[in-house]
Amino acid sequence: MKIALHQIAYQIGMHPTEMAKLVFEGEVTGEVPDRNPQAKDAWVDLHSLSNFIQWRFDQGHFDKMFYDKAMRHINKYLPNR
Repeated sequence: MKIALHQIAYQIGMHPTEMAKLVFEGEVTGEVPDRNPQAKDAWVDLHSLSNFIQWRFDQGHFDKMFYDKAMRHINKYLPNR
């Protein structure tokens, strides 16, 4: 399931440019046309983002508060998860 990159980035506490960088590097599945994270057709896959945040949290790169907030907002958009 995909969502507008700029919408989910701000909700989980990440700047859209930072999330776009993750898309460019292949860490998260998505698309950022014209390298503009604010474009309305820039998107990110929620399952991919969820897996990335879980992986980085398990490695100790994200604190518990960021992880909880991010997962709460991601799960809000995922059906039956």
